[in-house]
Amino acid sequence: MTGSLWLRWSWRDLRSHWVAVVAIALVIAIGTGVFAGLGSTATWRRQSNDISFGATGIHDLRAELSPGTFVDEGLLAEAVEGLPDAAAVTGVVERLVVDNQVDASTPDETILVRARIVGMPFGDSQLVDDVWLRDGSEPGAGADPPSVILEAKFADFYDLPERGRLTVSGGRPVEYVGLGAGPEDFFVTGPEGSLFAQGDFAILYTPLADAQTLVARPGQVNDVVLTLAGGSDRDRIADQLRAALAEVPGVSATVTDQDDVEAFRVLYEDIESDQQVWNMISALILFAAALAAFNLVSRIVESQRREIGIGMALGVSRFRLAIRPLLVGAQIGVVGTIAGVAVGLVVGAAMKSLFESLLPLPEWRTPFQFGPYARAAALGLVIPLAAAALPVWRAVRVEPIQAIRLGHLVARGNRLTDWTNRVRLPGSSLTHMPVRNVLRNPRRTLLTAAGVGAAITALVAVLGMLDSFSRSIDRGAAEVTKGDPDRVLVALDTFYPTDSTAVEAIAAEESVGSVDRGLLFGGAAVVSADVSEPIFLIVELVDLERAAWTPTIVEGSASGDGIILASKAADDLGVSVGDTVQLFHPVRGDDGVFRGARSALTVDGIHPNPIRNFAFADLSLAGRFGLQGEVNLVNAYPAEGFGRGDVQRALFERPEVASTQAVARLSEIFDEALEQFVGFLLIAAGSVLALALLIAFNSTRITVEERRREHATMRAFGLPVRTIMAVVTKESVLVGVCATAIGLVAGALVLEWMLRSLAESSLPDFGITTYLAPSTLVIALLIGVVAVALAPLFLIRRVRRMDIPDTLRVME
Repeated sequence: MTGSLWLRWSWRDLRSHWVAVVAIALVIAIGTGVFAGLGSTATWRRQSNDISFGATGIHDLRAELSPGTFVDEGLLAEAVEGLPDAAAVTGVVERLVVDNQVDASTPDETILVRARIVGMPFGDSQLVDDVWLRDGSEPGAGADPPSVILEAKFADFYDLPERGRLTVSGGRPVEYVGLGAGPEDFFVTGPEGSLFAQGDFAILYTPLADAQTLVARPGQVNDVVLTLAGGSDRDRIADQLRAALAEVPGVSATVTDQDDVEAFRVLYEDIESDQQVWNMISALILFAAALAAFNLVSRIVESQRREIGIGMALGVSRFRLAIRPLLVGAQIGVVGTIAGVAVGLVVGAAMKSLFESLLPLPEWRTPFQFGPYARAAALGLVIPLAAAALPVWRAVRVEPIQAIRLGHLVARGNRLTDWTNRVRLPGSSLTHMPVRNVLRNPRRTLLTAAGVGAAITALVAVLGMLDSFSRSIDRGAAEVTKGDPDRVLVALDTFYPTDSTAVEAIAAEESVGSVDRGLLFGGAAVVSADVSEPIFLIVELVDLERAAWTPTIVEGSASGDGIILASKAADDLGVSVGDTVQLFHPVRGDDGVFRGARSALTVDGIHPNPIRNFAFADLSLAGRFGLQGEVNLVNAYPAEGFGRGDVQRALFERPEVASTQAVARLSEIFDEALEQFVGFLLIAAGSVLALALLIAFNSTRITVEERRREHATMRAFGLPVRTIMAVVTKESVLVGVCATAIGLVAGALVLEWMLRSLAESSLPDFGITTYLAPSTLVIALLIGVVAVALAPLFLIRRVRRMDIPDTLRVME
């Protein structure tokens, strides 16, 4: 036979099975396309980060003066110029960085949030930590009112225009003339490192002189950033900078490097951990597609078993007979691979759109990635070829007479059929037929159930991640809003005596009904002093006996002399109630200067907030931190007839108030930020849903095709089409139940593994509880049972229009 004849013959096979071929090709396309599309994101993000940080000149070193400390402009730059390795410094910028508040309210929404004013030079091509201007124009120095650039993600969060007016603390108006971000703020965290801070933390970039005017610090700075020449010893120059600043009277500074920038660290470290999540999801989808494609292609090729037997009986070589079905597998692979490239491009475009909305950067580079697509294409070709080769190998190894046999002559007994034949089942033979059809070829049944089950596994794992994240966030929101959801956290600009005028003035506001006083500071907990990676904590001291809001205790009790940890923190530290942790924390000395100290605290209780950084202790422990009788945090509860917005607006212009934050707004921000994250998983969920439906339909279609002689026989004996389809539907339901059981069990196990091994590396500070919502279980049942059961209904027309004599015509 010539090659053209083989191609024409295989083309005839494709035409005769075109629906199955298209469906299998789409299954392969979804699996390989999602694999290629998700596999490209790591390279995209790494290239985009490199270009974006490089374009804005992110600093190599930064010196930040201790809170409340300022020096005259020029003094920090002089210290840098006097370094022994000053020649290695390529850029120096002094800045004024001060926390503040901002009123960005619109006619439709009250927006009163914490803010940070960053005063810096503009317009110099040699700037360090330059501001990327996404929209609008640069601010001009000396404008009245002062002009600023508003951080872009904050503006996007509230759908603010690219120009507008804001008000900062003290009632001072400013005009924002553009939207953008500095390299330190490509990923925004709040003053306490809070998650999803883009909704409750605004950053204003403005010329240095205007910043000095806004915060009443004329001619002063508190921050310096510098870049170094390539190949410089960064650590040595950092030590020189520390030594130089230590010699400046009244100056205490913290020197950090580029790796300490939260945005820099997160955006690079998250690449690998996030890619692990995408790799796991894409591998699940690809495995489901591969298993289904293998099963479906095998069954198509097995339908040619009799023709192979006839060819062997006529003396055609086994090698030649194997070419035809292998060509069918190859053609399915080619169609699936081409369609997979298209699916990959669609998935990639959706991921790019989500990245650009969630992490706006100066440059997003998304070049076509040949590596992931080449690997996906290879898999797309190998899978159907392997699926075709196995049944061909089995067919050509038997004697021709065995391959020619049909239907009941081919069926061989097995333990299941032998056992069921001895069991007397109630009902007619038509009632028994679906069960016996499932059991008479258990290998095929298990392969079909496994194919659909693999798709359900991927679906349960992806949707389960959404369920688990949502459940954990809802649990945290319920914790912080319990009692009074209008509670407002009022952070003071420094420490005040409990009965000071400043604190009493807050309590005396008309909109404030009652207040609870407390302390808030940062610390780090370890089990022993030699542990190298402590857990950062935000410690709040609250009156555990009398305060209106206290943390819920799920284990232990609030004895008053220990610490209350989040369950995630306790698990990570490996401690439980009654154990001791070492807390590194600041202590104020008799001279008023804060110094680092370490205290051993007993774990008195465990609270349910999923964020592990939140820790609590009784206010009576304030003396241990040198803060006896002082507070820097007030929990304000609105008076009758007032809401949280009234309290925030009343306290906005008070000079001692650093920020106000409604706890209900915190939970709303989490929900809104979760919606952005959900977008990534929805892409995978949509792909899995389409894959599962395709597998369910195609499996049923091939089953009907394989049983066409049986159906023709039943119709020849006068059975109506509805009875035949009822048998097929019952058989499909049995397979669907098995597939659903496989998918639910495997999906729950995969979900648990993903959350523990992958999600925790991406969100180490967030405790995620494994949870499958009822809606996820319903979707799995709909696909695994209902969709599989309904698939035969699309084939009623095919059975009704069957040519019965032609279907039954067989030459033995």
